[in-house]
Order: sequence, then structure tokens, then C-alpha cells
Amino acid sequence: MKTMNKKLEKIKYEFINQMKYKDSVLGAWNFGSETHNLSDDYSDVDIVLLIDKEQFGQITFLLEECLEGICDEIILCWPERFNSEAIINNGYLLLSSSNIFQFDVFLLNIERLDEPMCRMHYTGLKESDIIFDKKGIVNELMELHLTGSIWSDDISYLEKTYWYHAYMTGKYLKRKDYFKLNHVLHTMYETHMSMLLVGFDRITWGGSANKLHFIPIEKQAHLKKYYCPENLDGVEQNLISCMKWFQEDTQEICKLKGLDYSAYLGDIISLNRDLREVRL
Repeated sequence: MKTMNKKLEKIKYEFINQMKYKDSVLGAWNFGSETHNLSDDYSDVDIVLLIDKEQFGQITFLLEECLEGICDEIILCWPERFNSEAIINNGYLLLSSSNIFQFDVFLLNIERLDEPMCRMHYTGLKESDIIFDKKGIVNELMELHLTGSIWSDDISYLEKTYWYHAYMTGKYLKRKDYFKLNHVLHTMYETHMSMLLVGFDRITWGGSANKLHFIPIEKQAHLKKYYCPENLDGVEQNLISCMKWFQEDTQEICKLKGLDYSAYLGDIISLNRDLREVRL
């Protein structure tokens, strides 16, 4: 089994050793790739800390004081936009012996654990994930046996979204409008991605980027041509392939879900993206 970088592992060990002795830190557990045996030499650290309510507002100062003592420098701290009085997720870049390491810490307020963003961080918690538990509260969270879910979305809405934006690619290619075309291609990618996950997602953890690793390899390939080079070379041919795959994937997924499928939208828009008059 692969493990994370040894130097980063040492920083993690020293960090945990110090956090254990902070009165305000009631427990800790691993989060992210390490909990699914997916760590490798490029993995970052993801640690969740359970924090006493009274100290929640001051804990980041203690945390950064600790990190500064075990690395050469905190290069930056990136706070998530969702940070609140219930949860703080700060991502750190740490400099140590001329190496830069990513170190993510999630702080949960013990008095706000029922909030959805907090629950997400102990969903699927296993005994092997727990680092320390001073008062048994982390074990109580584990014994809730919260489970995640497979991907869900509205197939009909995804179809309409995809073909609406696919039609727009015709005019942006003619205008050579890189920025609008790039934006539309991104929307088409996200929509195709969601359609594939509706049909083939089988894991109950992680975001879309994690889940995509576990859908069939040939389906993953259907997402890899949604890009926009500066000179727009090859975009039209890529789009022809992508639209064909989207139709095939949607038809297959409708069949899997017991839904009716009509090729009408895909056929008529694929044929008329060059803005010729549509005659029915």
C-alpha cells in the first residue's frame, strides 16, 4: 500500500502530538485519501479536529503557532469560503527543508456538529480513522454510522442544459470567441460529467473529481476532449465526438434507469449548430 511522503508524515505526527495536549482539542481523525487507502507520495494531509465551543474562535492561533514550530515557514493559509462558527477549513502550504507541503485542517465546533457541513466531515467515519478521542465523542460520531450517497441529478434537465449550450458553440466558433466558447465547453463538461455519475457512480464518498476515478475507464475518456486551445484548432472535431458520446451515454443511462430516450434534441442540434435555418 502506498503512503504519503515521509517528510510530510513526520510533520503530521509532530502536529498531532502537540494537538493532543491542547485542552481545547477534544479529538482528531483522518479525512480524505488516507481514509480510503489512496495516499501516495503526492498526497496532502487532511485532519479533522473536534474543538471545544469556548475556544473555537481562538483555536486557529494555537494551530498556526504549532505549525510554525514544526516547519520552516507557513507560506500561506487559504480559508474556505464556507468557514463559519460551526466549521473552519484552512488549507496551509508549509515550507520545510526546501520542500512545500499541503496541510489541510478542518476544525469542528462541538456545539454545532449537526450542521450539514460538519456532518459531511464525520460521514463514513471508521475506527481506523480515529487519531485520538479524549472524551469518547469521536466514537459517538462514528457510531452514528452516517453514510454518504451516490450521485443524483435530473436526467431531463441535464439533457436540456447540454444541448442548449452545445448549440451555442456554433456561433462562438464562427466568431472565434475564445472566452465564451471556453465557458460553454466547461458547462458541457460539467453536464456530461453529472450524467455519467448519475449512471455509473457507485461510491458514497468524495466529490465529483473523486467519484470519476471509479466509473468505467471508457466513460472517463468521454470527458477528456472538452478543452479549448488558444487557436481553437481541433475544437470542432472534439465537439463532434463529445456530442456523439453524450447521446450514447444518455441513451445507455436512460435504459439503466428504465426511462424513455429520444434522440431528437441531440440529432437536430448536432445538425444545425452551423446556424443554418432549421427546416422541420
